[in-house]
Amino acid sequence: MTDLSRPARDLLDALREDARTRKKWDGTYKTGVHLPQLRSAFRAVPRPVMDDELEAAALRRYLGELYRHGVVTAMNGDDGEKIPLPKGVWLLPMRKRVPKIKEQAPAWHPRMREAARHWDGARHRTRVGLRALNNWFLSDPDLTPVPIRERALDVFGSRAYSGYFEVEEKAFDELEGSFFSNQGALHELVQAYSTPPQLVTERLVQEGGGYYGQIGDGDVLLVVENVTTCWSLIEALDGTGDHSVGYVVCGMGKAFLASLASTKMLRRGKIAEIRYFGDLDPTGLHVPAVAAERAAKDRDLPDVLPAVGLYDALLRIGTPLPRKEKQQEADRVWWLDPSHRAQATALMYSEDRLAQEWVGLRHLNGNSYWLEGLHR
Repeated sequence: MTDLSRPARDLLDALREDARTRKKWDGTYKTGVHLPQLRSAFRAVPRPVMDDELEAAALRRYLGELYRHGVVTAMNGDDGEKIPLPKGVWLLPMRKRVPKIKEQAPAWHPRMREAARHWDGARHRTRVGLRALNNWFLSDPDLTPVPIRERALDVFGSRAYSGYFEVEEKAFDELEGSFFSNQGALHELVQAYSTPPQLVTERLVQEGGGYYGQIGDGDVLLVVENVTTCWSLIEALDGTGDHSVGYVVCGMGKAFLASLASTKMLRRGKIAEIRYFGDLDPTGLHVPAVAAERAAKDRDLPDVLPAVGLYDALLRIGTPLPRKEKQQEADRVWWLDPSHRAQATALMYSEDRLAQEWVGLRHLNGNSYWLEGLHR
């Protein structure tokens, strides 16, 4: 197309750009540009001005070049003027349409036969979820029932699935389609159960007034950032007497800062210190560090300290995954136990995170080292 005049090339480029902008045209099919848009594009094209040449004549001349090069064709009919112009032009395809390659379904595990019915009409992320679940079953996993967000990390807790979900532990919350929307069938399939929000157990309602779960007669208040891990820790602590935890509370992220002063109601000589366990990410460190600073200024509040053994478990068994929060500040790492600060600092600067749900019920029930900091 090098022998096209410069104004004709510029006109063609302007028409194609207009089609891309207005119609999301990808150049693989014929699309129309009507005369008003044609005139508008032409007026924006720099061109030499010839004495006494009318706009219609100039436009007609440059369109003639484009016709001869086979890049546009005229629509039927004209505007009926003295120098007739077509009612519009057809932009002809620039390239061939690339056929979509049908994504092949995996060889289904026997437990996933139902998924085969949902594959063909599923969106891409739903197919990612189906494939991940199938791969997990093929790995011969431990099917001991666990909370659903712990199970989500079992299935999606690798970098292969990073970027598909806001956070991997909530993947089952985000997946769409009829296969994943049937929560009862899904929980039965993956052998998982939901953990109720805020009111963590029946005993918590009966004995804790709806806010604190009394787990023993110790003098430690354990604050856990997320509901799932709070549930699992209550279950695990129930099975052992080797701790000094008196109460367990779900901190609900930043809500803990707003309710910190309410722990004075439990103080009354019974709570000697608060131990905190949360995600290892910027927010997960910000909350307890700020709480610790406030407690240090208020003589009626116990110290806010890390649950050392739980963070040790998280750093041992958790898989770091990319995080959405892009802050790289590591200034809150000081709050952690000295033995964990170097690893946590590296985690912050790598823009990864560790979800506390990695320390799941199976691990808690199978080990005891995580109790460090929870006995006095």
